[in-house]
Amino acid sequence: MTGTRRPIVIAGLPRSGTTWTLQVLAQSPGVRRLLEPDNEDKKPSAIHAKHRLGRYPVLRPGDKAAAYRQLWEWVFSGAYDQPRFRHARRVLGPGDRERIFEGKPDLATWVAGTLARNPRPGVVPPGEPEGQRVVAKSIHLQLALDWLTSEFDVDVLVLLRHPANILASWMEVKLKDSRNSTLETRPEIRARYVEPWGVPLPGPDPIEQMSWRIGLLTAALEDAMSRNPGWLAREHEALCNDPTGEFRNVYSELGLEWTVDTDNYLRDHDTPGTGFAVNRVAAGLSESWHSRLDGDQVATLRRVLAWFPISRWTDADFEPTATGEG
Repeated sequence: MTGTRRPIVIAGLPRSGTTWTLQVLAQSPGVRRLLEPDNEDKKPSAIHAKHRLGRYPVLRPGDKAAAYRQLWEWVFSGAYDQPRFRHARRVLGPGDRERIFEGKPDLATWVAGTLARNPRPGVVPPGEPEGQRVVAKSIHLQLALDWLTSEFDVDVLVLLRHPANILASWMEVKLKDSRNSTLETRPEIRARYVEPWGVPLPGPDPIEQMSWRIGLLTAALEDAMSRNPGWLAREHEALCNDPTGEFRNVYSELGLEWTVDTDNYLRDHDTPGTGFAVNRVAAGLSESWHSRLDGDQVATLRRVLAWFPISRWTDADFEPTATGEG
């Protein structure tokens, strides 16, 4: 069993079940859940911390990234709010659904980033319990997860999801990150992953572009996991098919206390939901891509994923079922 008070980091692709998993783990007593504290859309403190690194920081153990490290020090201390952070969020409000900050001199992000820069661990605010165990989830940490665990003593839970389910979900919610070309255009990403793997860049087709981004992030997670056998890993489909059994195992491995609140949460949220809601009929999600993608979309996804060094899913995992469409 891992150490019982180490922070927990949940890392996965957007729409891979990270929010649901965060909510389930947060039912354990003494947990402080943090939703994407490194996402500049949600925490303006991440703007300054990532302005030289981009939306998906690329860092290896030993790399120096003082502002980004300071952000995570603050996160693991609880990421408690301050008045200047609230002011920064108000500045970011207009246009937040479309804005993707990549270090460009945008006035709103510059002002918000300046207001919220350099967050520092502070005292626990009145009314907050002492000694909570931080559980933070990130959808932008795939290319820096090695670095994070070399800098901090944390437990890591990697969430993986069938790429076809991710693609279908990205299309359904019109995910902002799915329309962002940063992964294929940043020089450090090309040098660290694209060129060594010999992966061609995507063309103008939106499905091919989304498939490419899913392939890159999935392959990067597999690559990092191969060097870190102590990390925990779960597939979203397995969690959906047996939520109580699978999450009980995760709780045990992370040293979390299972209570009736966890049972109640899983039961109460096993209901239909759409978009970004965490309510879902879990058992129906693992194979839902069969009815959400057409044959051409699946063919494009399979073709693009073949460019990447991905071993967890093979061609057999993209075959149509007897009752579904592939």
